[in-house]
Amino acid sequence: MYNPDRVFVQDLKRLDSKLGCYYEQNHGHFVVTYKRPIGDAVPVMMVKNDDGGFRHPDKRDIERLKEGDNHRVDPVTRVKIAAAYMERERELQRKRRKDEIRNMTKDDKLQLAPRIAKLAGGKQNSVFRRVEPKPKGKTVNQLKK
Repeated sequence: MYNPDRVFVQDLKRLDSKLGCYYEQNHGHFVVTYKRPIGDAVPVMMVKNDDGGFRHPDKRDIERLKEGDNHRVDPVTRVKIAAAYMERERELQRKRRKDEIRNMTKDDKLQLAPRIAKLAGGKQNSVFRRVEPKPKGKTVNQLKK
């Protein structure tokens, strides 16, 4: 049986008093555990070499545990991160709404022009019986002759 280094165990306890470490014979590795209020301790991570072989736990494992701990970030930073995330979400929601309204009003120009004119109280120009105005004076073709 192997025992973890006592300095490593002290660092673990300093990180969280509920963390522990023991050697698992079935796997052949050290296992870092977390003691729950009810029941047995839960394995958190297995200490392995880069190639998956055996090694003793050290500072690398403490650093890896610190990286995975979300509660080590101070509350002000956590609130700022959450506020920035929510601002991005609100901006995306505004863009989606704007695109949705734009997509709903992508009717033909000929269909929208009478509606806009009617809402504005102006004269509506018929789409189907449009009368082309007769040019006054001579046209370019007549002048060339």
